[in-house]
Order: sequence, then C-alpha cells, then structure tokens
Amino acid sequence: MRAASVTYFDAGGKCTVALEKSSTSIGRLAGQDIVLNDPAVSRRHAAIAREGDAYMIVDQKSTHGTYLNGVRVDKVMLTPGDVIQLGSLKGVRLQFHTDPADDTEGRLFAGSSTSLLTSFKKLAQETGEAKPAQRGIEQLTWLLEAARQLNESGEIDEILTALLGLTLQLTHLERGFVFLRENGEMRFVQGLRADGTRVDEDATISHTAIRKAIESRSKFTVSDTLADQSASEWSSVMVSKIRSICCIPLRQRVSAQSPSELLGLLYLDSQLQPEFLSDVDHQLLDTIAIEAAALLHNVVLAEAEFKARQAREELAIAAKIHSGLMAVSIPALPYATIQARTIPCLEIGGDFYDVVALDDCVYLTIVDVSGKGVPAAIVAATLQGIIHAQLLARQSLAAIVALVNRFLCDRAVGKYATLVLVKLNPDGRLEYMNCGHVEPLVVQGADVRRLEVGNLVVGLIAGAQYTPGQDALRPGERLILATDGITEAENHAGDLFGYTGLTTAARDGNIEVILAQVDKFQAASRAEDDCTLLEVQYRAAAD
Repeated sequence: MRAASVTYFDAGGKCTVALEKSSTSIGRLAGQDIVLNDPAVSRRHAAIAREGDAYMIVDQKSTHGTYLNGVRVDKVMLTPGDVIQLGSLKGVRLQFHTDPADDTEGRLFAGSSTSLLTSFKKLAQETGEAKPAQRGIEQLTWLLEAARQLNESGEIDEILTALLGLTLQLTHLERGFVFLRENGEMRFVQGLRADGTRVDEDATISHTAIRKAIESRSKFTVSDTLADQSASEWSSVMVSKIRSICCIPLRQRVSAQSPSELLGLLYLDSQLQPEFLSDVDHQLLDTIAIEAAALLHNVVLAEAEFKARQAREELAIAAKIHSGLMAVSIPALPYATIQARTIPCLEIGGDFYDVVALDDCVYLTIVDVSGKGVPAAIVAATLQGIIHAQLLARQSLAAIVALVNRFLCDRAVGKYATLVLVKLNPDGRLEYMNCGHVEPLVVQGADVRRLEVGNLVVGLIAGAQYTPGQDALRPGERLILATDGITEAENHAGDLFGYTGLTTAARDGNIEVILAQVDKFQAASRAEDDCTLLEVQYRAAAD
C-alpha cells in the first residue's frame, strides 16, 4: 500500500501529516488529528479515510462544506496533488501526496484539478500521442498554470481576471469580456486587453455573436469575419472592424438529470488580424471555461451562504433586542391575576401585549400589526413605546387610539394595526377600546359573553373617530384578549379554529389550555400568524 500525507501551512509554518490511520480526522475541535483554527471550519469537519489502496476525502456533515480543487464534495477519491479546503475557498489549503517513489504523475500534476488532468489525457489520446511532444508539453504546462491560477482565485473578480488573462494568452486574441447572468439578463462585469489593461465598457463588441452562442448553448467562433459572408454583414463587425470572434457560454451542470445552468458568457475578439485555433486549442479553451464555470458556481454558492448566515445572525441580534424592548413585567395586584403569552410564527413578529399598573387601576394592551417578520416587528416596537408612554401619562383611551391612528397615517408606512386597550379599576369597572380586533371574551364557568363595542382599525383612515365601551367584571370572571393568530389558526383541511374554538377552549381553562388546544387543532400545519393571549382573572378589591 502506498504511503500518503497531507501538507498545509499554519501559524507555525509548513506542516506535514502522515496518513497512517484508517481515518484521519480534521476539524476545529482539539483532539482532531488535524486541528485547523479557522471559524469557517466545523468542530468535526471532515476525514481522510483509507479504503484499500485508495484514500477518500469525506465531509462530516460540516456547516460550510468541504472543497476538492475548488468543487464542493461529500465523498470522493483523492489523487496526488489534489487540494482540499474546508469551509471556504479562501481557507487553509491541504495538499494530498503519496509516496514519491510511486508518485511521478502526482508530482507532475500537483496543484491542478482532477477534471483538467483528465481532459489533458483525453486530448493526448485523441491526437494519438502516447507521450506528449514539445507542443503537448507546452499545452500541459499552460493547462497546469491555468488550473493553479483559477484555483488560487477566491473572489469572483479574481476568477474572472484569471479566466480572461488565460484565454487571451491561449487564443492570441486582443480583447476579452465577461458577462454574468442576473435576473435573466447578461450584465457586463469585466473587460481585459491582451496587454493587461482593463476595458470598462462593451460598446464595440458583437452582440449578435453573443446571442448566437446563448441560443445554440455552445461555443460560437468566427476565425475570419472577412471570409464569413454572414458575419461580415453584422453592423458591429463593420463598424468596429472585428476580424475574429470567440464566444463561450459559462455553464454549470447542477446534476446529470437537469439541464446545465447558464452562469455567464466569455467573449473574445480581435480587430487586427484573424486568429485560427487548432482542435486542441479549442478543447483546451472549452476545458478552462468549464473549470471557471465550476469555480464561479461554487463562489456564488459560498457568497450566498455567507450572506444568508450573516442575515440569520443579524436577525438573531434583532430578535434579542426586540425581545428586550417588548419584555413585560406582570404586576401582582390585590384584585386581579394576570397571565400573558405571545408566540411569533417567525423569529420576531408584529403582535405584542403590555400591562401598566398604576395606583388606582391597571391598563391592558394587546396589538396585532399587519404582516409578519421584521417590518411588522419594527412598527410593533414603535407602537408599544407610544402607547406605554401615553398610559403612564394617564391619557384617555380614545385620545391614545386617535394618536396612534394619526401617527400611522401621517408616516404612511404601509402598515395598520388592530388593538384592544382596557382600563380595569379595582371595583371591577372597565373601559375598553376595540379597534378592529378579535372581540374580548368574559368567561365564568360555562358562561361566556363578548365585549362587542368596536371601532375601525388604526392606520387606515386619518381623522377616524373612536368610541370606548363600558362593562364590569364580577368576582371570578376572566377577561380574555386574543389576536387573530388564535381564531384564524387552520388545520390540514383548511378549517379555522374560530370564535367557537376560542370560546370552547376558554371555558376549559386558562391561556395555557387555549394554546394547547390551538396546537392540537393545527396538528402538523405550520402556524401562519403570530399568536398572543392575555388573561385577567378578577377577584374583587380588598375591603
């Protein structure tokens, strides 16, 4: 069996680890055979497993993936010279080696990708060269250098620069342009001349050639436009005096069963003289384009994953801040017991409740802002601050609701809200304001009644008038406030929990019982709205 090892560089310099075990573990956790101190590397990230005479790189369900020669893999056989990167194409590079006595080919192709090596072997077979002659050696050297440059490029801009430089060198054409596909359209992203200077616009290229390459789903070339009657009549060719054109779609095949995905397009041309490429040059050009497309695909995926992770982290921070802002301390009152729960359907939501106890009364608030997620949560936090401050200032319920309505209408934020405000006195008298919200329930045993005085929602009509309702609680009665996430909860058949479900559940017990029955009703169905409940059980004022 051949001996094998991997080499890499860390803070201490070059490290070489012999692969003597049947499985060599790699990760960030102390105790792994190879410890990589990189935040993109998972605690137990990957392993190099020995299977007979072969070595396999095996991803251990890592968070950010394992890459072999720039391509994300789960499990694949290693060949000498392969480059392994964990968690990122910018991360630590581990290079796989076998015993030098058996590794002539491995050393020759060190740093190249397996796909490029395979392509060159195929080219040699097709040209009938068992061993490459001088031209073959030059092509091989170019191919290995191309692989090295592409695989060392981590950012999209670097990959495109390498791609343009390499293909201009191979074809001897004068200019190169790369377009990337965004929202179904080709967007110019980079241009380069053969002398290395940047080109900032694509006004003089042949868009007809680009269209033909995209429509044919394959490379489109014209070696000499003057000898091609059709191409010689294109306006761009005549105006810009273009002699040679080469267009190659950059495609990435997602799977063997699905069509290839168009990522972009490479355009090369020359204005001075025609350029004729050999069959081998064409195949080399195709190979490097395929390699570049694969790298682009991986970088785009990595960037999308990074942005998604960043968004999740920011959302978690926002949720923590939002939770702190909306936190409510439930007061202990001699004449009433209060319970409350809110369950957002996303990380943060637009429902909230509040309880403000003063020396002669207690105020109860429940609000449901239209929509879900971050936009609704921002408006909810703002309204919570406004209403809380107004209650502490002992403003009337009608005045508070009018203020909230004016605020939302004047700001034109595109959000409205339903709400219930309640003022409960120690003697059981209550005043309430319901603005388009689920009607509050008063429950005692099997008896249930609704507080039916209602008003318009806030935030839709400027200058709307609001009228409070009056009622009184008797000792033992429970006042229940709920958002429509409760009444509009659906089961798998599309039936609503409704007022009937809320009323039945309220007779059976407190808010925990109600939430349990809603959860049972929904079963496997996912909650589509935030759910909030607030309950006050009145005991009567102490003598």
